[in-house]
Amino acid sequence: MKLVDFLEALTTTNVQVTLTDLDTGAEIVSLKVAGFSSLDDTIESRQVMQWSITSATAIKVVLGDVIS
Repeated sequence: MKLVDFLEALTTTNVQVTLTDLDTGAEIVSLKVAGFSSLDDTIESRQVMQWSITSATAIKVVLGDVIS
């Protein structure tokens, strides 16, 4: 699943999302779901490898490579 599809499916817009890279573990960005449209298309096209709920209003998404 592409990141853009994952984020569009979330109905709660005040959730804090932290995006990290699968290979390096480095944090790419942290943002509210409502602001995801400001992400670069390349980031939005990356594959969601795993995600986890870190608190009542926060999730962590681990991203793989860009998929078409």
